[in-house]
Amino acid sequence: MRNPQKHVRWLPWIVAGLLLVPASGRALEQEYVAEVAPPAKDPGWVGTIRVGANLNFTHNMDVVGQENGSALTLGGNFDGTLSYSRNGHDWRNSLSLLETFSYGPPIKQFMKTADRLLFESIYYYRPPKLPWLGPFARFVLDTSIFENTDHRATDTTYEFLGEIDPMTGANRTKVGRKLHLTDSFLPLTLKESVGIFARPIGKEEVEILIRAGFGTHQVFADGQYALKGVNAAGNMEVQPLRDYVQGGFEAALVIQGAFYDKKVNYKAYAETMIPSLRQKEAGDNRKAVDLTNVEVGALLSFKLVSWASLDYTFKALRQPQLVDKWQLQNMLLLTFSYSYTKKSAAPVAAAEQAPAPAAE
Repeated sequence: MRNPQKHVRWLPWIVAGLLLVPASGRALEQEYVAEVAPPAKDPGWVGTIRVGANLNFTHNMDVVGQENGSALTLGGNFDGTLSYSRNGHDWRNSLSLLETFSYGPPIKQFMKTADRLLFESIYYYRPPKLPWLGPFARFVLDTSIFENTDHRATDTTYEFLGEIDPMTGANRTKVGRKLHLTDSFLPLTLKESVGIFARPIGKEEVEILIRAGFGTHQVFADGQYALKGVNAAGNMEVQPLRDYVQGGFEAALVIQGAFYDKKVNYKAYAETMIPSLRQKEAGDNRKAVDLTNVEVGALLSFKLVSWASLDYTFKALRQPQLVDKWQLQNMLLLTFSYSYTKKSAAPVAAAEQAPAPAAE
């Protein structure tokens, strides 16, 4: 007879892992790994909607190392894709929204911990005689929906860099437990690019896309702020954000695919833009290479059952003209979701069409 204790001893670790996964989505973002259609087929219009939610609740009473009270994390996400592929035309559109809010000690109020709205539309034309090489055009909108406020458990001195107090001649400061940083839908980033793409591999399991061309970035951020860190005086430094426009050479590499009847999806990407054309602020003498924008990311999604998936996302972003430091994000999220896919009717082959009636 098997010893039940051999299996029971693993049960606490399994339960703890399932409870911690939703909480790990705080202040992080999620990007859905879109399904990849086999390039040999021309399915016409294909639309997919995915709606998900996650919940985590914790209550502590006299637990060593933990604040007493209840902590709650609520999250929801929406992902939609709409694509068209026929006669060499390949148009892919995606819309994703992630929202996460938390409540708990020592700051007992709901706070936004993740908020991202991302829309991408990209068009490829695959010439019949050279389907793996052709022109492309791309548009991206990236922003957040709700305003952002920094909350603190104790009074904090905020120091606004570059904003001089006429009374002291030093940077303006403010003392408090909260500070409004950004408004709704700000900062807002728009990206456009055109150029040539190459698709050396186009299978469902592995699709490789290479893009190169000219791109532009427009960032709207006037009047918004970002936290930079604590300085030697113990003050929290606050950096004002500015609008700017950039343009220059852009290149990107995307590797994505799906396995096991699309139960495992993955995507890895890297893109860069060198702003040879840009707005210059007074005193900013950095060269175009110093202001190179870089974004690297990886996504992995496991479909556990039809209504639940385990998703991991990594992203490293560098936007020197907005914030001169690397922005790193990791996320591991257990999502309970519902998805629906709709495809247009396949075109009727000429041989299958009924013959036209003979003229009398």
